Amino acid sequence: MMKRRDFLAGSAALTSAPWIIPARASDDRIVMACWGGGTARMWRDAFGKPFTADTKIPVTVAEVPDPSAAIAAAQGRPQHNVIIAASFQGASLARRGLIEEFDASELPNLKHIPEKYWIKNEAGKVLGMPIYFIYYGVAYNTKSSKADDFASWKNLAEPKWKGLLSITRPIFFAPYDLTICSKVMGGNEVNIEPGIPLLQGIARNAVSSYTSMASLQQQLALGEVSAAPFYSSQVQLLRRSGEKGVDIVIPQEGGLVLSYILAIPKNSGSRAAAIRFLNESISPPKQIEAARNAYLPLSNNVELPADLSKDYGMTMDEVRGRNWAPDWYAVAGQIEERMRLVQRIIDEAR
Repeated sequence: MMKRRDFLAGSAALTSAPWIIPARASDDRIVMACWGGGTARMWRDAFGKPFTADTKIPVTVAEVPDPSAAIAAAQGRPQHNVIIAASFQGASLARRGLIEEFDASELPNLKHIPEKYWIKNEAGKVLGMPIYFIYYGVAYNTKSSKADDFASWKNLAEPKWKGLLSITRPIFFAPYDLTICSKVMGGNEVNIEPGIPLLQGIARNAVSSYTSMASLQQQLALGEVSAAPFYSSQVQLLRRSGEKGVDIVIPQEGGLVLSYILAIPKNSGSRAAAIRFLNESISPPKQIEAARNAYLPLSNNVELPADLSKDYGMTMDEVRGRNWAPDWYAVAGQIEERMRLVQRIIDEAR
């Protein structure tokens, strides 16, 4: 899923950050838990290799089905000292005491990330480095529907889409779809009650619940479904592969900022090296490379090359402005209850 390019200008702004790097211990290393495939290749090539070249600290990117699940299963005895996680997953780990929490001063390059994207606990501690984001909008088949059909999230509940939509599994339907439906209907990430009727309407229109991103990409491309709430990155990669019959729209109420964080599991080794890895991960060249792989920069010190801006059809300021970043720590606090709720909604809609 990933490629590579551009490692020239921009790193000086971060390497001049006013913090002191201790001398490297001989056994310092980074062992990062990451999803497999293209994501792992990107982290090895665009993040790991430059970090090792600069610091002499070796980086191993270990491919696992779900990095947050790997840390949860380790029960405080992690094999990894850095993980990549969706923000709500990182917040869930923090609530279980499984990842480090930081004062902002420990991650000085947070200054390049607007604070609304920081993932913080109730005491104001930061859970890791916000690294990049994708957005959640409505993907659609361009032959059977058009962008205007989904000017609002409410359109997905219209009877004409009965049997023509697909939805995701409860593990994501709860934090993503329920959250955006609540916002659309006047609630928020804490007050979800207003969003339940809209979510029920969308579930009633679904012909399937997709189990993998590849399966939904195929369903959309073949016209087996007309639309689905989906990830900007997956649509972008599909279109770059030459499949122009699928596109994505941000409804008028906005989409969701689905951010990712780099976190450090508790009781893992080489803590100083891991913190350095987190801080250096948002250097502009690395963020540009992530954008080439459909992950968008959260940091405000990155200007995308013209070809990438044209590819997205919007500036990064426009993308950020049209998408809402909820409090993922609050979402994670009720995630089990909300998963049970959306499972009932899906079951009742069948």
